[in-house]
Amino acid sequence: MKIRYSNQNIIFNTHTDQIPYLSVKMLDDLGVPNLYSTRFQSFDEQRNEGKEGLRVVVMKHEDAAEAAPVVFKNRDALARQLGSSIKQEAITDQMHTNHVYVVTDEDLGPILRTEKPAHRRNIDGLITNLPDVHLTAFGGDCPPIYIADPVKHAIGLVHAGWKGTLGKIPAKAIERMTTQFGSDPRDLYTAIGPGICIDCYEMGDEVYEQFSDQWGRESADQIFRRYPAFAEDGKEIPGGKYHLDLREANRMTLLEAGVKEDHIAVSNVCTMCNADIFYSYRAHRMENEQAAMIVNRFNV
Repeated sequence: MKIRYSNQNIIFNTHTDQIPYLSVKMLDDLGVPNLYSTRFQSFDEQRNEGKEGLRVVVMKHEDAAEAAPVVFKNRDALARQLGSSIKQEAITDQMHTNHVYVVTDEDLGPILRTEKPAHRRNIDGLITNLPDVHLTAFGGDCPPIYIADPVKHAIGLVHAGWKGTLGKIPAKAIERMTTQFGSDPRDLYTAIGPGICIDCYEMGDEVYEQFSDQWGRESADQIFRRYPAFAEDGKEIPGGKYHLDLREANRMTLLEAGVKEDHIAVSNVCTMCNADIFYSYRAHRMENEQAAMIVNRFNV
């Protein structure tokens, strides 16, 4: 797959032998199975052609009874490429919260987000220390953030849209791992997965103001930039519009939470810039979503 990277600091390995996916090199080196899927069910590298249409979630417009078996089959196939299965899966809800949930045995197995018990809903972050369990998050432009603790053998996975990022969901997950498992943030390895880049992520002034109010204006100015913008009639908007750097915002939060700088891998893959490879809400290519997975297994 010819992915367009925004710089040369490539943090991913690419896998196309079965269902194509990216994995984080740093986590691969720890022996932690992980992936970020694409829109492809299969891909021929020699011809640079792929079979599109991979479905990993039931979309709102779909009939759940019809779509669920296909979705579960695909997620199971992806998990099996990591040495796991859907029977060992726990999933997030994608509600744009900063709520983090501790996964237990009763949370495992194939389930639709809409069918989860009340106490397991409204969750955008998951953590666990259960061996061989895998966590799954979904997204179109919001980056997943992978967290691995090779000392306590625990993992976390969060869905970090702008609202979750505003609420510092990576720090919430790390805080829960510290209290629940005894994790030391300095031992953690983290990765910010594929998601929309600052060049593509236009926001309203009200979002900047929310970050400024909650993070302080100095921090907000580090993650927002003004870009030229045009109204529907083609006229330039005076002063342009703000764009948000989700990668930098979450990197700042991870550092603030105590993660070492060299233990943070930052993606340079934009889902919108690569809408031919990934589903993207902002590119109006949201036929389905990507799956991010991480398995609680270590080789170190």
